[in-house]
Amino acid sequence: MSPTSLGPDGVQADSDGSRTRPRGLARPKTLTHAVIDHIAEAVIRGEYPPGSQLPEVTLAAELNTARGTVREALRALQDRGLVEIHPHRGAFVQSIGEKRVREVFNLRALLECYALRTAMTRGHVDEAALGTIRAAFAELEDAYRRRDLFAVVDADIELHYVIASTCREDLLLDHLKSIQMETRRVIILTKVLDSDAKAEPDSHRPVIEAIESGDVELAVSRLDDHICQSREQLLVRLQERDPS
Repeated sequence: MSPTSLGPDGVQADSDGSRTRPRGLARPKTLTHAVIDHIAEAVIRGEYPPGSQLPEVTLAAELNTARGTVREALRALQDRGLVEIHPHRGAFVQSIGEKRVREVFNLRALLECYALRTAMTRGHVDEAALGTIRAAFAELEDAYRRRDLFAVVDADIELHYVIASTCREDLLLDHLKSIQMETRRVIILTKVLDSDAKAEPDSHRPVIEAIESGDVELAVSRLDDHICQSREQLLVRLQERDPS
């Protein structure tokens, strides 16, 4: 699973090395942020798999905090794409079906590869653009080093958007923005289901190197491979989780 710093200070390890959920939270920066971290780590560890309910009362009792604090934390996690909240039903770990995964990744591959080809063919990927791309990649590397899941997801989305934005076609970029939430959902799901084959910087570095080389076909091919491989790895994990 991709590294993450979502664990609170009070996480304990059993004798066999497994981690158990704490009954309290040690020295939180703020109580709400500590609850957010605790719930997120529980989801990432698989204690609450995609589609499962996050019971407000149980979480509040476990963390010895008010239901209102848990509710606020769940709303924050909804904004981050990890939780979905249904009126009169409660909060659930974000889930997404195979059909939607295919649609999102296929649309991303189509639009992003077209954008990159257009940008490189027209000579838009100059030193200034390369500097912006390198800076976005550095942000991804930094987030990965800090083991911050949500920062990694945000940096991943930003890097792809920065690369695409070199095409300078507003309508295309508007379409990419319109599916950004869906993109975030599928990327979050890759972390929850541990479907990444490589560390985040390693999986993106070949794309960056190809763009830097100026080889249009190589860059577009590597970007397409990166997106499609991510799609297939995620679909395999979804099938393993629900073979029916």
